[in-house]
Amino acid sequence: MKKLLWAVLPLAMLMAVACGGDEDLKLPDNGDNTENPGDDPSDKPEPEPEPEPEPDVEKFYKGTTMSFANYMIDFGLEYRESGEVTNPYSSIKNHGANIVRLQLDRLAFPEINGVTIDWQQMPRVVEDAKMALAEGLDIMLTLKPDYDKYSSTGATHNNIPEDWKSMDEVTLGGNIYNWVLESLETLHAEGIDPKIVAVGNEVNIGFMLNGSHDGARTARLLNYGHTAVRDFARKYDLEILSALHIANPAKLGYLDTYTLNGCTNYDIIALSWYPGTNIGHSMGSYVSFEALGKAMQSKYGKRIMVLETAHSFTTGTVNGQWMGDWCDNSYNYPDWNDATNATNYTPANQRAWLKALAEDVKAGGGIGVITWGTESLPDLLSGKAQGHGTGLYTYPAAWGYGSTWENNSYWDFTNQNNLHEGIDWMMDIE
Repeated sequence: MKKLLWAVLPLAMLMAVACGGDEDLKLPDNGDNTENPGDDPSDKPEPEPEPEPEPDVEKFYKGTTMSFANYMIDFGLEYRESGEVTNPYSSIKNHGANIVRLQLDRLAFPEINGVTIDWQQMPRVVEDAKMALAEGLDIMLTLKPDYDKYSSTGATHNNIPEDWKSMDEVTLGGNIYNWVLESLETLHAEGIDPKIVAVGNEVNIGFMLNGSHDGARTARLLNYGHTAVRDFARKYDLEILSALHIANPAKLGYLDTYTLNGCTNYDIIALSWYPGTNIGHSMGSYVSFEALGKAMQSKYGKRIMVLETAHSFTTGTVNGQWMGDWCDNSYNYPDWNDATNATNYTPANQRAWLKALAEDVKAGGGIGVITWGTESLPDLLSGKAQGHGTGLYTYPAAWGYGSTWENNSYWDFTNQNNLHEGIDWMMDIE
């Protein structure tokens, strides 16, 4: 989802993942296994193809994004459980999670007032992934070679990087392939191998946009990324599920265009699901995720997962005043227009709604549910009260200070950032 979220960060070392230029493109294997000069193929038995490892499709994944936790901790914010400061990775593991979602971008966000926003850069991803693995949690990784542009009034998403704009499609595809493969290699060298990889984020909104969204071009370019994931998994004999991420179940018609243009080399149809009125996702022609999941398996041979979703545990306001920070919330569910009805917004309701969603996804043969931004905390330390001199940023400072998503968190900012029962939907699902 394209959200106006906080970004906190003390300055951190950034490590850009270099992509090969035109002279060293590594294009997907075309199957050419020409013999070396002097070899006599007739003397050799026909080699049998090596079987690819079978993905662990029986596991049902339950988790949350965790990209924001560590740099908020670096800034001085604290996660608590029953009054005690705790490691949030330990907390989510102890309350039923088995996976976390992280994101790696090729390009860094621009500096804002001298602060580098680094949650999506390699050093931070390595740090976060190692903390997850230390708790026995699997990794879902979104790899984003395109980038988002921010201004004081809004954002445009999934744009082609400036240094790649002049490339023809084959050269661009080769660079996508290289970057995906090199990123996975870099993580592997650190002992990090994700279980699920999505190339691109909400690709029905766009991918490598250079003007309008071209579904056929998106399909062809995604194929380079998906091929890199397959090649990496084959090289190291790893079980990695490849995901294609679609925002809004009602927009699944994009899959017809992608399939028509050869984009089929993936395992999972990953969905963003935000039915609140301000985002307005809907099920389209499907009556449930059970029905949707069965339809996707029948039509495309793919299983589904919900990769992004949220349910608010509080409205984030008291008597119309924002609590904890000075940043407007960007999503309230059950209903943005009913945010004054506090009875709809409780940790117990969050838990029950997410449990019901996970059961629905699972009944349709889906493989998991991961919530978005549920590690978020507001900025209680700085911001408007200090004259906007320092503190946590959304993206441009003009949008405000703090978090746009703390009303959907598993940690209760109205109770000293203590963990609340909403997280326990993961313990309710086997």
